[in-house]
Amino acid sequence: MEYHLRRHDGEFRWVLDIGVPRFNPDRSFAGYIGSCIDVTERRQAEEQLGQAQEDLARVTRLAAMGELAAAIAHEVNQPLSAIVTNGNFSLRQLESGDPNPAELRAAITEIVNDGTRASAVISRIRSLLMKGTLPRTELEINQIIQDVTILLRNELTRNHVLLRTELAADLPRVRGDAVELQQVLINLVMNAIEALRTCTDKRREILIRSAKNPDSVLVQVQDFGPGIKPELADRIFEPFVTTKAEGIGMGLSISRSIIESHGGQLSIVPASQGALFQFTLPVSP
Repeated sequence: MEYHLRRHDGEFRWVLDIGVPRFNPDRSFAGYIGSCIDVTERRQAEEQLGQAQEDLARVTRLAAMGELAAAIAHEVNQPLSAIVTNGNFSLRQLESGDPNPAELRAAITEIVNDGTRASAVISRIRSLLMKGTLPRTELEINQIIQDVTILLRNELTRNHVLLRTELAADLPRVRGDAVELQQVLINLVMNAIEALRTCTDKRREILIRSAKNPDSVLVQVQDFGPGIKPELADRIFEPFVTTKAEGIGMGLSISRSIIESHGGQLSIVPASQGALFQFTLPVSP
């Protein structure tokens, strides 16, 4: 065991105490034999190394401010666009002279929800620049999926896209940050919606699956659009690489970073039709 010991001169030192019991030939206890090793310098070196690693990580994050600015624009754009859309709808309802209270209430509720989500995203990005880590809690991945389908229902309706889910029952919980995992799913579903906008002769459909692996939970998002060209598939997770004319190429890069920070993996899987992305998250112990 390691413990703090006050030396004869009053200074406290860290000591590693190792003891082994000894026995007489008749198996009676004969005391301990062992050693006490002063490991104060080692403990101090470990603390200094940990501090240096933390400082280096923080400097690295600060050095990525260019990518971070693009990330903020990408992540906040979707909820802000939804706020503007619902705000305009509410104004048209009020100007009509005969507003529908139920539709008006639903639109205003979504404005509040999207505003809250945008604020949460900014808070998470701000936390990346501060010392310390975000708190992680035990989460049900199916609940995260259902929350995202509610958040994006207006976007799905506007683009005439059907979202189906095949969610496995009794999935084990994962440990993570709910807002960050919502960001990943929103990015994947929004990419699928944009891929389906150009489809006129194919079904506009997105499928989200969840399943259990031996030591992880699997989530897949598949669309039935034109798919991703093979030459882009290997680079699709790199910053500023995009298949969209108006994209900035940060969504998948951010999503992969989020999943990897949760101890999982995000990848693209070959599919017979459309694009299929999947990520895994380790099961909470």
